[in-house]
Amino acid sequence: MKSRAILVLGMHRCGTSAITRCLGFLGAELGSDFLAPAGDNPTGFWEDKRFLAINRRLTEALGEEADRWWEHCAPLEIPLSSSAVRSLVSEAAREIQRRFASSGWWAFKDPRTLRAFPFWQEALSQAEAQIEQVVAVRHPLACAQSLVQRDQGPEDRSLLLWTSQYLGHWPRVAARPFVAVDYDRLLEEPERELRRLSDRLGLPWRPEAVAEARSFLRPDLRHARLEPKDLQNRFDIPPLVVETFEALKDLCIDREAKAASARMLALHAEFRRLVPLLRTLDSQTMLAERLEREGFWQEQMAEWRRGESALKAKLEEARAILAVRERELSALQKQMVQMEASRTWRFSQRVRGLERSLRRLRKRLLGSRSDVSG
Repeated sequence: MKSRAILVLGMHRCGTSAITRCLGFLGAELGSDFLAPAGDNPTGFWEDKRFLAINRRLTEALGEEADRWWEHCAPLEIPLSSSAVRSLVSEAAREIQRRFASSGWWAFKDPRTLRAFPFWQEALSQAEAQIEQVVAVRHPLACAQSLVQRDQGPEDRSLLLWTSQYLGHWPRVAARPFVAVDYDRLLEEPERELRRLSDRLGLPWRPEAVAEARSFLRPDLRHARLEPKDLQNRFDIPPLVVETFEALKDLCIDREAKAASARMLALHAEFRRLVPLLRTLDSQTMLAERLEREGFWQEQMAEWRRGESALKAKLEEARAILAVRERELSALQKQMVQMEASRTWRFSQRVRGLERSLRRLRKRLLGSRSDVSG
């Protein structure tokens, strides 16, 4: 029997970590060597370090910076025939077989996996593992607000990232069965969503999973709970974003799934027509950000130079004051020496006068004694 690998796919800050952990509650093996929790995800990322490292090495082998995922609006062309990529595919397949060949169900997530899907499809095929897909969905404004809070980027760019992450890769997702899960619905009704995952994937049901999920899920960590109308009431948000979320919402509640998936494919085609423009805008944004950074550092250098000049002036002033104080101290020391010398001379003069008086007194006394004896 083939092992069944569940790939958790979706945009950053859209609940992929929570969904992955809940799959673990349903009995899917997740591994044991995870990326450590962080301030922006205190309940854990549930990302396997070994698979994470392979994804990073893949993006580096393709000539990309490993973490600049936000600059890409369209799927990567992954040259599976190149020796470097073939070597990584073989390594990933061996890792899968070594760790999960005996697991009926296992899952992993990494936001790069959508872009690297052909790579993992080949690695899983070599490892004789069957692919299952879970797509994590969250309200685009909530996702954007979370990204703005974490990365301090503009909201409109975060919304574009959300849209491109789903539409840019949708044909790859739609090519095989998948389950779409709404992050907010999972937080609010975990039992319903867990049963849905179990039924759609064929995972054996574990009654304990509901209590475990409720104990793990933290609605208090969700900073925004938004409705579809919150998106529709924003006239500054492109219709492409609104329509993509509407189609994904239908998929999350299994409402006219074929029509919703077809709508996503049509939106993908519309998005692809925009890719050249988006790349141009992205390049201009990167250039503006670089110039802004350079301007910032130039201003910082100018500020540091002004501060350095002020410090030098204060140092010279301090040195001048110190020179004056040293001269004053030297004069004071001379005066003290003179005073000490003067005091010593006056004291010795008094002693000498006293000695003379004592000698005269002695002579008189001696003279008086001689007169008496005579």
